[in-house]
Amino acid sequence: MMDVDTWLLAALDKLVLERSHDGTFVIRGEPPPWFRRLGFAPPWRDAPLPIDRALPFLEVFLPEAERAWSAEGAPGVQSDFWTQMIGDEALHLEATALRVGSSRLLVITRNDALFQERSRVLQRARELRLVHEALSREVERKDVLVHCIVHDLSGPLNSLLGALSLLGEQPLPEKSGALAAVALKAALRQRELIREILDVFTAEGMASDAPSGDLAAVVDVCGTVARVVEALLPMARSRGVCLEAPPEIGCARPCTVVGEERRLARVVSNLVENALRFTPPRRSVRVAVHDEPRWARVTVEDDGPGVSPAIAPRLFQKFAHGQDPGAGSGLGLYGARIAVERWGGAIGYEARPEGGARFWLRLRRVGAAGEAGGGGAQGG
Repeated sequence: MMDVDTWLLAALDKLVLERSHDGTFVIRGEPPPWFRRLGFAPPWRDAPLPIDRALPFLEVFLPEAERAWSAEGAPGVQSDFWTQMIGDEALHLEATALRVGSSRLLVITRNDALFQERSRVLQRARELRLVHEALSREVERKDVLVHCIVHDLSGPLNSLLGALSLLGEQPLPEKSGALAAVALKAALRQRELIREILDVFTAEGMASDAPSGDLAAVVDVCGTVARVVEALLPMARSRGVCLEAPPEIGCARPCTVVGEERRLARVVSNLVENALRFTPPRRSVRVAVHDEPRWARVTVEDDGPGVSPAIAPRLFQKFAHGQDPGAGSGLGLYGARIAVERWGGAIGYEARPEGGARFWLRLRRVGAAGEAGGGGAQGG
């Protein structure tokens, strides 16, 4: 090594040691100022260095260094930081083993600034880990509480539903029968609200545990939409609303998308139920599945009053709902957004130019090999 190089390394707080054939180390060039404060008397240059006393940590690093020196052209290897005390002063050092020609070198570097920065990063990582663990425990307690509440509410409610259903089958006076029907309707709505709460908390937990666009599950969107429409036809007839869907939905070849069947059915059912709830009698609600490149788009349109401009910007946020007496809890659309976005899709609302509302959701298509794309959907 040229003298100018060793002087330069000394100026940069680097100590250069060369491994001799007898296994000892000698100092090449001028040692940096921090080494001189270790208490070793000159001459330093080319003198054997008692490494076990001067730099005891290097004994731990030498097996790795030997592997780096074993073959010419082998990549160098770097040690971890270690701290060596000179009185009350702490030296933060690291070693690099490399081979230059036939020379086996150890370059010892003092880098207090980098050591302190790494220490700050590690400390911050520990602090964030503690925060994450505390947050995880809090979320777990919340989930347990929600499931306990839902379970405790569901038991008495199921008994109430059973009793009201049996009561409705009895020959009752007209006024009593009407009151029993109102009570049964309210109990059914209460059951739906409990399911919405549980669905939302389940969707939030799944969204935090899995990346967006998780391909773990696939579903036939045409078949799911067809089943939802068929299940809601009695509700539409009871309200005097025409529920329309293209007859080919669910009858042609499947249109497979990223999603989970039960939750997708809940999403579509929520959109259709909302449309039926706000559509006047003798008007229509239309459901369709449209073909788009790499996507399947489901639309639910109605002839109702549409969504108030005041509520539209936050329509898919938690607890967002209007002042209408028929408005829900504000959890259904929020849970739908969480589920659809987890599948890598999107959901939205737009006012129809001719009046009424149009809700839509886009879902990623899945080909025969299980990848997004390919296939054809049923139009509407």
